[in-house]
Amino acid sequence: MNAHALQLEACPRCNLATRVSHKLLLINPADDHPHASPSIWRHGCACEGFSVDDLKPEFAHQGPFIQGLYCETCSVGYVPEFMAEPAPPMYKADPEGWRRVFPDGTLGPLLNRIADDPESQR
Repeated sequence: MNAHALQLEACPRCNLATRVSHKLLLINPADDHPHASPSIWRHGCACEGFSVDDLKPEFAHQGPFIQGLYCETCSVGYVPEFMAEPAPPMYKADPEGWRRVFPDGTLGPLLNRIADDPESQR
């Protein structure tokens, strides 16, 4: 994909797109890479040590450099959402089982096991 086809997306850190530009980004080979660290901004953010494991499979083969985005305000490189692996579902223990935690913080229905949630199979 060329840089001109890649739409600008707001920075996951400052949430602004005003100082975002296209940039080639170096990605780590996989999360077992010694310098890889999980993003504190979003899963698969491409911030602070992202790896090919954080990319959807159709983009992972493009490494070690991929066409990404760069925020000049935050000095952080990242990939747009359409290239990033979606965040895995989060769950909260309940005395009677488990409840899925949705992005807005609400809890889903009671599950006997996490595996009972269709989203856990992702």
